Amino acid sequence: MTNAAHTPGPWRYDCGNDGAVVYKEDIGTIANVPDDLIHSKANARLIAASPELLEAAELVIARWSEGDLAEAVRFLDSAVTAAKGGAK
Repeated sequence: MTNAAHTPGPWRYDCGNDGAVVYKEDIGTIANVPDDLIHSKANARLIAASPELLEAAELVIARWSEGDLAEAVRFLDSAVTAAKGGAK
C-alpha cells in the first residue's frame, strides 16, 4: 500500500550482549540498537514493527474514508500487539 522509500518488511530483530540488531533476512542490517540494559529489546521490537505499523495506519486512513474500518482495525490491533511484544 505504501510508496515510502524504506526497506520493505517484514523486519526481524535479534538481541545480544551488545544490544540488538534489526534486519531483513534477504537484505541484512537495517538498524543497530545499542544496549541500554532496559530498552534495547523493546526499541528493536518497535523498529522491526515499523513497516507493518505504517501499512496498518495507511489501511485505517483508506478505510476510514470508505466507511469500512473493521478489517483495518483488526490489522492495526495485530501490528500494535506485535510492536508491544505480544503474539500476533
